[in-house]
Amino acid sequence: MQKILIANRGEIAIRIAQTCKKLNLIPCGIYSDADQNSLHLKHCKDAINIGGRLPQESYLDIAKIIDAAKKLDCNSIHPGYGFLSENQNFAKICRREGIIFIGPSTEAMGLTGDKVKAKKIASKVAPVIEGREVSNEIDALALSENIGFPVILKAVEGGGGRGLRIVKAIDELKQAFLSSKNESVLSFGSNRIYIEKYIENPRHIEVQILSDNSNLVHLGERECSIQRRNQKLIEETPSPALSQEKRNQITDIAKNIIKEMEYDNAGTVEFLFKNGEFYFMEVNARIQVEHPITEVVTGIDIVEQQIHIARGDGLLINQKDINFTGHAIECRINAEHPLSFVPYPGTVKKFIPPEGTNIRVDTALYSGYSIPIFYDSLISKLICFGHSRNEVIERMKNALLSFRISGIPSTIPFHISAMNDKRFVDGKYDTSFIDNIKTFSEKKGEIAAAIFAEIPKKLQYLKTDEKYSQDKWLKNRLDWISKYNIERNLSVWG
Repeated sequence: MQKILIANRGEIAIRIAQTCKKLNLIPCGIYSDADQNSLHLKHCKDAINIGGRLPQESYLDIAKIIDAAKKLDCNSIHPGYGFLSENQNFAKICRREGIIFIGPSTEAMGLTGDKVKAKKIASKVAPVIEGREVSNEIDALALSENIGFPVILKAVEGGGGRGLRIVKAIDELKQAFLSSKNESVLSFGSNRIYIEKYIENPRHIEVQILSDNSNLVHLGERECSIQRRNQKLIEETPSPALSQEKRNQITDIAKNIIKEMEYDNAGTVEFLFKNGEFYFMEVNARIQVEHPITEVVTGIDIVEQQIHIARGDGLLINQKDINFTGHAIECRINAEHPLSFVPYPGTVKKFIPPEGTNIRVDTALYSGYSIPIFYDSLISKLICFGHSRNEVIERMKNALLSFRISGIPSTIPFHISAMNDKRFVDGKYDTSFIDNIKTFSEKKGEIAAAIFAEIPKKLQYLKTDEKYSQDKWLKNRLDWISKYNIERNLSVWG
């Protein structure tokens, strides 16, 4: 393994390239027509334009990616997350073509990628929620009435919230079943649907695993309960909901599930947690978006371990070598309206990320970059680390307030609100968090907006005043206020 093709884009492609360089491996990349100006290309030694704009025409086109790997003389591929990262067929084709797939075995992917199979295996060692696969509306209705509403519909061969529908009454079921099937077909090429009892307002907790079949370790748990439309927005580790006893319990259960599946490489075992009980959800057979918070509290490069396992070196660490230190929080910054979460692609006028001790920013954004409309709205991940949870929350507040993104709306105001929400500060929150959030300091926001609306008028008046043209100090100060303060504050308040 000398050259690795990174079959992805954006910040995760940059993140993988950084580890490649650390290991003296050559990172190579691909890009679509829409990504010709993407920053990840500058982090790759070589890159090939695979054409297209839509994911199906580019990052989901297996033939194009295999062809790119051959042209760039890459004998291994790292899929990152999303796109083809959990596609068993892609992994099979890679191995058939003599290309190392940096991920789990195709057999393990076949289990984790099928919720029915995964749940059956997990049920041997872990509590699972009542439910099963359904083939038609009549079957769906019978099962739902049997287990009782509310129920949740899921794509058997999918993830990421796609195909997922929550049904609270019988008259909602028919439409939900049809729309779930349709979305599953569009997203995953499968119309298989699974229905299970819906647990209302649980906590969402996951365990990071590394395994090479002969050696298995966990890297602790992550709390991922702050979500919208089943997409995570804020993650932290360790979870403020768990005692040490419960932490030991969930990590032991996760390891037992991985053993039963004979899983190798990096993976994440996801659980729902309510009333002191854990319920197995699924295994994500890839690196997670939120992996950085685990890395900063353990000091372990997860991508590096993935590469070592894939090329046959095995895990270079044992459980006793892993030390958990401090606390970490990640905020996913999206190019979205901070209240409605509607995506807003566009051109970034200014991008100035926060800097400082124990602050990490994973991003592919830069000033002048035009965000494509074709892909996920994630534009940056802000990770803060500290000795205590309270310290990290304060560091995150300051980092968010100093983050400058203009030209497009972002979810920074939402994250500021979340960091100041008493439920989050106290660690007493669940997946319903976003339903009841209040915009932080609404009164101050209104006052600030009124002041900012009047400042340009005052500046214009002073600039036309005779004294202004003769007073260089005043001119410089007003120019500074005009250029920096207004733009800075408007970037925070949206």
